Amino acid sequence: MAKNILLILSLLLSCNIIKNDIEKKNKSVIFLKRTQCFGTCPVYEIEVFSNGNGIYTGYKFVKEIGVREFKLSTLQIEKILDYAKKIDFKNLKSEYSAAISDLPKTYIRINEKEILDYVGAPIKLRKLEELIDSTYLESISDSSFQKTNK
Repeated sequence: MAKNILLILSLLLSCNIIKNDIEKKNKSVIFLKRTQCFGTCPVYEIEVFSNGNGIYTGYKFVKEIGVREFKLSTLQIEKILDYAKKIDFKNLKSEYSAAISDLPKTYIRINEKEILDYVGAPIKLRKLEELIDSTYLESISDSSFQKTNK
C-alpha cells in the first residue's frame, strides 16, 4: 500500500514538473489590450504564446464578442518581434499619458516589457500595435479560426 502511494505521488510530481516545463516553453510573448472610452471604442485583448497559439477576447464594440483561439506562424511572430526590436521597444518609456479623459488605453507587452499607451506615444509604438492587430486579423482568415467557450 505504501509503495502504491509513493508511486502515485511520484507520478503526480513528475506530471507537475512536465506541465511547468511546457508552460515555460510556451510563455506569453505578445500581448495587446485595448480598453474602454466614454464612447464606442473597441474593447479586446490579444495574447500570443511562444508556440504560436493565441487567444483573442472581445468584450465590447467589436465584431466578435467572446474568446477565440487562433494560431500564428513562426514567421508572423518573428515579424512582430523583429519590429519591436527595430523600434527598441524594451527601451521605450513604460507609460505615455497625460491628464486627459475619455481616451482608451492600450497596454502592449512584448516578452517581459509592458507599456501603457494612453496619449502621446511615438508613432513607431502605434505602428507596432497596428501590426499586432493586423497579424491577428490575417490569422483568422484561415480555417483554423475557432470559437471557444471559455
